[in-house]
Amino acid sequence: MANQVNSKPEKTLLTPALDIYEQESQVIIIAELPGVNNDNLNIQVQDQTLTIEGVIALATADGEQQGHEEVTSPYYTSTLQLSRDLDSETIAADFKDGLLTVKIAKKALSTPHKVDVKFT
Repeated sequence: MANQVNSKPEKTLLTPALDIYEQESQVIIIAELPGVNNDNLNIQVQDQTLTIEGVIALATADGEQQGHEEVTSPYYTSTLQLSRDLDSETIAADFKDGLLTVKIAKKALSTPHKVDVKFT
């Protein structure tokens, strides 16, 4: 019985539903994260990898402390590899009513240009 009191239950991992739209100048990612609030949402970009994480906050009664936890807060996680033509420095996100909208601008295409040669 002592093991049961000290053991931590495993968290429930959920994958958010994603819609990805490509426009001329940007890519838009929409993730459904019902039950997640602003404090429990985390978005990171590292080495062209976008990670979205959100924990569903389970309600407790006011002033109540949780002593033994068997019901854990489920959480969402999704990792996306971003194309090299996206500028991860320009990422912007908006979260409202359980919908996360992430916008990532495309890098400007390099165009050929003439190089002046100095003759010495």
